[in-house]
Parts: sequence; C-alpha cells; structure tokens
Amino acid sequence: MNWLTDGGIQLKKCILLILFSFTLILSACSQAEEDTQEYLGVIGEGKAFGYEYTVTKEQNNKFSWKIGYKGDISIIKESDANKKDLINFMDAVNDSKLVLVKLITSLSYFLIVIITTVILFKKDRKILKDSGIIISIFAGIAIYIAFQASFDLISLLQDTKYYYLTLTN
Repeated sequence: MNWLTDGGIQLKKCILLILFSFTLILSACSQAEEDTQEYLGVIGEGKAFGYEYTVTKEQNNKFSWKIGYKGDISIIKESDANKKDLINFMDAVNDSKLVLVKLITSLSYFLIVIITTVILFKKDRKILKDSGIIISIFAGIAIYIAFQASFDLISLLQDTKYYYLTLTN
C-alpha cells in the first residue's frame, strides 16, 4: 500500500514538473510587444581590404548604404536601380574575407607539412623516404588550395572594385 501512495506522489510531482516546464516553454515562445515592433538601425556591416559597407534600415522599409574605400565614404539610398549592385558589393566584401581565411589556412597547413618534413629529415631519413609520397600529396593539396584561393581573392577584389566604382560614379 505504501508503494502505491509513494508512486502516486511521484507521478503527481512528475506531472506538475512537466506542466511547469510546458508553461515556461510557451511563455518563452510568445512574442512580446518589443518583438513585434519594427527594428530600425544598422542591420549589417563588413570590411575587407579597405572596402567597407554598413546597411541601415530606415522608416518605411527603406535602406541606406554607407560604402567606402580607405576612408572615402559614400552614402547611397537603395533603389530598384542599384539594389543588385549594392548586394553584389556586399557579397564581394564578405566573400573576400572568407577566401582570405581559406588562403591563410592553406598556407599554414603547407607550413606545417614543411616543418614536419624537416623534423623527419633530421631525425631519420628512412622514415622520410617511406612517407615521401604521402608528404608530397599533402604539400600538393595545400599548394593547390592556396593557388586557387589566391586567384579567387584576386577576382573578388576586382569585383569589389568594379561594384564600388559603379555605385560611387
């Protein structure tokens, strides 16, 4: 009889805990008044290689863009005519940062392969001879990725310059 009473109390505690948790989840999911108000202000910004942009949301879903290169800032109101160029400029700036990280990572990887090869060369030349093909493959992959990233970076910087000059002239 005691087991049934304890089990019933345990079950009631579990149900109360579930209901309390459910109430907390529902209250967290409900929208407060400030969540439904429209946000006005800076909604995006980025910088890479001297190029920069800041997107500001204004009244009536209008956007204003502040774009620049090495401190020369221009403020542009977004319109149907320049919207595509502004987005392409933003994408080129953001992609330039990502490709730079890819380039630095691949060069760092290549440097690690070179350092490992030198250490193996000094310790035991036999190990180096046995693993030379694998080391060459790893070094080749790193060099290939670095060259690809550098060409991508050059292309992105040309795109960024083109869109910047198109928007400011």
